[in-house]
Amino acid sequence: MVRKIFDSFLKSRSLDVVVPPSILVEVINLPVTEARQRIIQALAQGPRQRLDTEAQSECAEVVSEAKRVRPQWLRSMPDTTKVWMLNNFWTKKIWRQAQVDSHPFHDYQKGLMARHRVLVDRQRDNRARMLQSGFKLRPLAKVMATPDPDAPESYLAGWGGEPVEMWRVVNRDLYWRELSVVSGRAVLTKEDTTIADWIGSYIDLSRLRSNHSDFTRFWLRDVDLNAMRRNWLRWAVDLAQFNYKVTGGNPADTQHSSYLLDCDLFLSADARYVDVLKLVREDAPFSFAEPRLVSGDRAIPVLDRLVAVL
Repeated sequence: MVRKIFDSFLKSRSLDVVVPPSILVEVINLPVTEARQRIIQALAQGPRQRLDTEAQSECAEVVSEAKRVRPQWLRSMPDTTKVWMLNNFWTKKIWRQAQVDSHPFHDYQKGLMARHRVLVDRQRDNRARMLQSGFKLRPLAKVMATPDPDAPESYLAGWGGEPVEMWRVVNRDLYWRELSVVSGRAVLTKEDTTIADWIGSYIDLSRLRSNHSDFTRFWLRDVDLNAMRRNWLRWAVDLAQFNYKVTGGNPADTQHSSYLLDCDLFLSADARYVDVLKLVREDAPFSFAEPRLVSGDRAIPVLDRLVAVL
């Protein structure tokens, strides 16, 4: 009944609800089965627009820029079958199965919690080092990076050591690790290869990996920020979180940030996350969804709390 009233309200205001897979995954992590299933039904049913995964959207930016400035990396024929399978799973299959029974997904997610804790611990360590060094996080659009004096030559490949926008260096390191290191050993280690799967459907990874210096130049010099807005947002939200106490929800919040380009408003009852997004929005060199804080007062019906901020 509440969902139908909410849907009628949305229609009266000409509003649409977009639901990213990252929100579904966060709900699947909830331990109480009844509450988990109830929220999944609310997310999945009614007039909802299901979005592509953040991995697909972020990797699409990389592929698009490769087409523009590194056409020699492209596969002669894209692997459209793999693309269809991945997209179908995340936009259709997981939603159908989760509505019927989310237990298998919940159990699978529990197995990933060790990796989740590693990310949180790493962020806590990085925050402590930044606070100790007096590192200035703002304005985010002007945060620069230079290599450590003792950085190995292999790390500097293609980089003369000049100051570079930090988001470029962070993404270079992330994608090189995923496309060269992880993808090369995953058969043995069983590590997640999502990024390599998406990008490898369009790009010949052996060509990309053949020249580390050229890969570095791609990220540090050639890619256009306006074509990499999702990748910039993920980096910016991750960095902006250092202004606040690190919590176990940080990795999921970083995932959600990629979807801020797909909507006009982002509603959350998490005051800290809303503050992070407001901070990033002030510094971002492009516009994205306005974050609005929803009251967390459980004495007020949830529908009333949502209506109050719309």
